[in-house]
Amino acid sequence: MVTDPAQGRVSSEFTLKDAAGAPIPGLTLKPVWTDSGYRSAVQIPDGVLTDGATYYWNVRACTSVGCSPWSALQKLTVRVRPLPVPESKTLALTDGRLTAASAATDCDDACPATPDGKILAGRSDGHDWATWIKTDLSSLPRGSFVTGAKLSLTRADCTTGCTAQKFDLFQLATAWSPWQSGKELLAAASVDSYTSGEELTATELGPVVQSWVELGDNTGLLLRAAGEAPGAAYYSASAGNAAKRPQLTIQYVLPSAPGPVEDIAVSTGDKGLLARWNPPLSGGAAGEETGYTVKAETTDGLIVAEVETTAPRAVVTGLDNSRAYRVAVTAHNSFGNGPVSRSALSQPTAVSGGPDLYKTYVQDYLRARGRITTGESLTAGDAASESAHGGVFRELLEAQEEGLVGAREALEKRGQSYRSASAELSDVLVRRGQSTAEVIVHATVKEVETIRTDGVDDETEARNDKRFTFTVMNGAVVLRTEADDASAGLTLSPTAAAEAQLESEGSEDADLPADEDGDALDLDDDGFPVNDGVPLVTTLAGVVDGNGTANWSYKNRGTKWEYKQDCTNFVSKALYYGGHMKFRNGGRKADHSWWQEYYLFGTIKNKTYTWSAAENLRRHVTKYRHSQTVSKASSAKAGDIIFFKWKSEKVYNHAAVVRANSRGEIHLVQHGIKELTTLSDVIARYKKKDPIERVLIVRVKDR
Repeated sequence: MVTDPAQGRVSSEFTLKDAAGAPIPGLTLKPVWTDSGYRSAVQIPDGVLTDGATYYWNVRACTSVGCSPWSALQKLTVRVRPLPVPESKTLALTDGRLTAASAATDCDDACPATPDGKILAGRSDGHDWATWIKTDLSSLPRGSFVTGAKLSLTRADCTTGCTAQKFDLFQLATAWSPWQSGKELLAAASVDSYTSGEELTATELGPVVQSWVELGDNTGLLLRAAGEAPGAAYYSASAGNAAKRPQLTIQYVLPSAPGPVEDIAVSTGDKGLLARWNPPLSGGAAGEETGYTVKAETTDGLIVAEVETTAPRAVVTGLDNSRAYRVAVTAHNSFGNGPVSRSALSQPTAVSGGPDLYKTYVQDYLRARGRITTGESLTAGDAASESAHGGVFRELLEAQEEGLVGAREALEKRGQSYRSASAELSDVLVRRGQSTAEVIVHATVKEVETIRTDGVDDETEARNDKRFTFTVMNGAVVLRTEADDASAGLTLSPTAAAEAQLESEGSEDADLPADEDGDALDLDDDGFPVNDGVPLVTTLAGVVDGNGTANWSYKNRGTKWEYKQDCTNFVSKALYYGGHMKFRNGGRKADHSWWQEYYLFGTIKNKTYTWSAAENLRRHVTKYRHSQTVSKASSAKAGDIIFFKWKSEKVYNHAAVVRANSRGEIHLVQHGIKELTTLSDVIARYKKKDPIERVLIVRVKDR
């Protein structure tokens, strides 16, 4: 976890050495950038480390001011742990569960009929034929993990020595029926293919089938012969011999209750405790959120408190400092409760001065920071002097002054202003740190700021679990750091599930292609989009009917983060669940692919780099979906995706969804420091320390 007193961007540099202290041959680890207070991580490429071998690594953090000392060397021994393999089942869909029909794509009336019991693909009898296939998935048990699916067709024009036909396979974006024309079939298909030039035996349809189940959006597949190869005929779903009809074979794992939670860690505070844990290796059911029941128990098993949550953490208050407690955590879904996992016993401990005093320190600190933001206090010194406890946080506030004042002045120069700033604390736990000279406050902090533009107020919103660390020396209390509590408390799973806890890194040498520089918005000397004319005025997407991507992002902005840096994963989910953007098949690290699926027999959710990393998603939507880039800020509209590149970084490293373009201001929804914010607010926040250098707005093809 890296922190900067100025609350800016921090670069982490890692080294990795073998047991003898020598660098790993051919391994270069690029710096990793995060916002202050978040966890930083680097992923070692496959094939570099050896099972059973020991390595040493360390890390340092850098800002524009300089770098920290290198950390002490950390020992790492690689141990490959086999994962449990649940029973896999097979479902073969044919006959009444699968429908197939062909149509000549070069006509829209008086089209030729296909032969009885046959479907066609490619050039035949002077026409270009395409085939539509749709399956009825009602026999697939709800909540199943689809781990694989293959489509098979039987040739009707050849029995031996047949040359396997290669297909371009498309998902349908809109519904089509066999009584419609071939031209209408092509029009119903997605613009981009799921796979191109593959034989059916090589085409994995598991992610597509899973998406049909998750989205309830099964309009079928379109198969077209690839290239100029001769057409071919196959038996259809109405063929007389049932064994020769098309068949979709699905491999799946039945849903169940979740497994046990892992790695429960308990921090006891003054009359309370904070429990954290890693989610079960498997949530038990696809498409369902895992919930948790958390109970605080005494040594004799008496339950004294119970909390329900969907996040892998819980604060329990109202405990007795003279008694010991253990925490029991049970994961659950609609299929039942998982096994109970229990922590060791631990006893709350009083904090000198009492928890209310430290809660007041935090509230006063946040209030003072808000006063600088709005201009009620011109400097950090003023804000500290105006607080009864200003000496506690003056030093930390002074480190943030340049950024806070710079953001305020930058907006004022644009005719905008912060009119109010408030902070509300909940689920507060105050505890001793590693020594009696340290006190830590854990709290959920909701911060709301109001920005006035042309006399109209809009709110930004942030809700985060925070950790505030104080030092106590000779009676003097000083607030040292503010950090993200989930990042600070993260314990990586010792299994393959660890990868799902962190945002995937892209290619090691990714850089900003020079030929794409012109796609970014023109920024003025202050780093804001150039005023390019009369702005659009749109209704906020929260109430816009049919704007799926923006609506989903707004309604689900509070959904739990899957990664400790979750911005791109959140955007991809908005495109998928809200905009129904279709999967693209391919390797997990390939820029042309975009999907999420369940692998290792459904135990782990797997996503492509383009799904979870901003630079990779940017390259995917611009290069492979040929999406439109928006050259003027005034042309942005709800549902567009906006990418940010900081001056100190080589690639775009953040993504957000445009919620609205109103009164010349672009409103954003994101998984970031603020869930609801504006483009100007984001640019202003980083203006003084590590400015945003490029802003790219992309109108992603929704199909």
